[in-house]
Amino acid sequence: MRYQKGSIGLNIKADRGILRFVADSRYVTHSQLWQFARALYLASGRHVFNWRVRRLVRSGLVRRQVVPFLDGEALYSITSRGIQALERLGVYYLGAGLDREKDLHEFQIPHALELNSIRLTFMSTDLLWRWIPEPLVRVLNLSPATAYAKVYDGIAGIFLNDKTLDIAVEYERTLKSQAKYAKIREAIVAERCVDLFLYLAPSQDLLWSLRREFWRMERLLFFGEVGEFKEKALAATVHDTYGRELSFQDALLKAIAARSRT
Repeated sequence: MRYQKGSIGLNIKADRGILRFVADSRYVTHSQLWQFARALYLASGRHVFNWRVRRLVRSGLVRRQVVPFLDGEALYSITSRGIQALERLGVYYLGAGLDREKDLHEFQIPHALELNSIRLTFMSTDLLWRWIPEPLVRVLNLSPATAYAKVYDGIAGIFLNDKTLDIAVEYERTLKSQAKYAKIREAIVAERCVDLFLYLAPSQDLLWSLRREFWRMERLLFFGEVGEFKEKALAATVHDTYGRELSFQDALLKAIAARSRT
């Protein structure tokens, strides 16, 4: 099939999947994008994947950047043309943050990349059936019919033991003020759209501070170290609001049991 000069023939499965992951992620590294494409069989090999990403960049659908702390690895974000391409492929993307072509928000990048890793870890369990990224949560919160009690970093929808669970995921890279945590506690108490809350942090010291902020809350709220979660997934150790230790899988089973009682 011939295309006009300057146009691009998009593959409805592979290109759509790659563009949507880039849009969801805000920022994504080349290696993270490859992990995603491989998990969903969006490319037959690394060579084909690299070619596909290069043509998306050349066509202006994806922006490629290089930042010092990634040791030269490419960093991608979606453009307005990329969102338009998604629409042509049947994806009307309400939640995208667009065109970071003038200002590189470097303070957001480590947070976004860690969330990508968390999402990829959920995917590795074969339990994840949907992921609602933070930009889309913001859009959903504009309507009372679809609103969550707060804007979460992501919502992981999983399927386990013939049950679906929605997990509110938060990656806490730095601590907030006590006043902000007071408002978050109120939101968690009021939340009715998720079954379980998972807070992940980069250090044990930060986790200890988090547990103190949410001490003895009567919700299925769990805390874990992000490095261990990425390594062990369901077998990772988490703690509840009383400091009790259990595996993340056991935390999920508790949520399933709680659902069956309601």
